[in-house]
Amino acid sequence: MTNSGAPFSFLRHFASPSVHKDRLAIGETAKYSIRRNLDSLYSQLEDALVPADPLAAFAENLPMPEFSTQPASSTDYLLFEYPSEVLFPSKLSNQLTQLITELAETSKSMINEPDNFQQPLDIMELTAMLSVSNISAFISAFFQSLHWHLPIVHFPTFDPGNISNPLLLAISLAGAAYSLPMDNTNFSPWIFDVGEEYIFRKIANSSTLSSPKDLTHLMPTVQLIQSALIMEMLQFGRDDMQTRRRIRIIRHPCLVSAIRSFGILKLKRSTAPKICDDRTWRMLVAEEMCIRIACWVFLADGFLTVCFKNHPSLSVFEMDCHFAWRAELWEAEGASSFSAIAASHSRDTPLPPLCEVVEQLLETPEDAGPIPWSSSLSPEDLLILIYAINSLAFQARSGLLKYLSLETISRASNNWKRIWDSAVGSLEKEQLLHLGYPKHAEELWWLLNATLEVANKHDKNFPYLDNTATDELGSLNEFLQWCYRSAP
Repeated sequence: MTNSGAPFSFLRHFASPSVHKDRLAIGETAKYSIRRNLDSLYSQLEDALVPADPLAAFAENLPMPEFSTQPASSTDYLLFEYPSEVLFPSKLSNQLTQLITELAETSKSMINEPDNFQQPLDIMELTAMLSVSNISAFISAFFQSLHWHLPIVHFPTFDPGNISNPLLLAISLAGAAYSLPMDNTNFSPWIFDVGEEYIFRKIANSSTLSSPKDLTHLMPTVQLIQSALIMEMLQFGRDDMQTRRRIRIIRHPCLVSAIRSFGILKLKRSTAPKICDDRTWRMLVAEEMCIRIACWVFLADGFLTVCFKNHPSLSVFEMDCHFAWRAELWEAEGASSFSAIAASHSRDTPLPPLCEVVEQLLETPEDAGPIPWSSSLSPEDLLILIYAINSLAFQARSGLLKYLSLETISRASNNWKRIWDSAVGSLEKEQLLHLGYPKHAEELWWLLNATLEVANKHDKNFPYLDNTATDELGSLNEFLQWCYRSAP
C-alpha cells in the first residue's frame, strides 16, 4: 500500500477512542491559521451598539433614583445597578434579549419530550452568557477558529448589527465553544442542544417555501442555512453519540432537503470574478455564499459517509453548481482588492460544474495527460472532490451503483492524486499549514486507496467496509490502525 510515509495523523486523531476534546482539531488547527485583522469587525460592533434611543430608555424603562446634590462618584448608581445594554439599549442588545427569550421558550418545549430530563434554560444564566461584551468575544473567536474550516460566512461584509437571530446564535455558540471552558459553571452544554433545536425548527418550516429568483430576498434563508451548517459541525465536535446520531439521521437530511428545494444545488454564478465596483462585488458575494453552502453541505454529507458509513443524502451527480472561489478572493476585504486578485487569475481556465468535474475524473485515462482545467482547482476544491470519490466508492461497495466499477473509481482516484501533487507542490509549506481541513485531503486519498485495495483482495473482512451506518468510530479506528501498521 502506498503511503508516502504519512501516518494518517488527522484521521487517527479523529477516530481515536482516547480523544474526548476537540476531536475535529479545530482549536489545534486554528493555532496555525492566519491571524485575522478584526479592526473592521470591532468597528461594525461599535456601530451595532449605538443606543437606539437612550433618553426613551431612561424615561420609559428604568426607575429613576433621587439625585444627590453631591458630585457623582466614579461608581455611578445607575451604571452599578444596571448593565450598559439595559441603560442604553441598542439594536444588537434588543436582539439578544429577544433571542434569550426564544431560547428559554424552546428549552421549555423540549423538556416535555420523552426521555428528556433537562431543566429549562435559566434566563439569568443565558443573559450572563449572551451579553453584549461576550458576543463581541464569541464572534471574534468564531472567525479565528471554526470559520477557517467552514468558510461559508463572508467576513469582509459581515455586519453583527444586521444579522438574523439563528446566525447570531450559531456564531456565538461556536465562538463560546472555543473560548470558554466547557466545565464553566455559568455555561451549560445543553444550550448547544437547545440552539440546535431552535435553528432546525426554523429550517423545517422554511423548506416548504419556494426559491425566490432575487438573491437579495433569499438572504434571510441563506443565513438560516449557514446557521444550521455551523450547528452541525459544532455538535459533531462535542463527541456525544446521541447528538451525533440525531445530526446524522434527522438534522442533516432536513438541511439537504431545504437546500435542494431552494435550487441552490444547481446555482451557477452570473459572471466570473472580474474587476468590479462595490455594488457588483456585493452581488457576486451573495451568489458565492449560496454556492459555498452547496459545496460545504455536500462536503458534510461526504464526511458522514466516510466516517460513519452513512448512506449519502446527496448525489454528486446532482451537484450542478459551480465550485467556490479561491480563498483569497473570498477573503478580499473590498471591491478594489477583489478586483486586483480577480485580474491576476483572469487567465485561469474556468471550471465546469462540480458534477462534470467528477465525471471527467472517472472517465479520463491516466495516460491522457493533464486535464485542461486541473490547474484551476484549489486545495479546497480537491477536498470536496476526494469526499465525492470516497462517497462513490462506498455506494459501489454497497451495490447502489452497479454500473460504476471499482476500476473506474480507482482511475478517478489516481487522476485526483496527480492534480493534488501538482496543486500542493506549488504551495509553500507555510501556506499549506494555513489551509485548515483541506491540508488533510491526501489522508482521504490514502483511505480511499486502502478500501479499494482490500475490496480487490477479498481476503480481509473489516466492519468499516460493510454498508451498515454507525454512530461510533470503532470500525474506522480499527481500519485506520490496520492501514498504519501495513504501510511500508
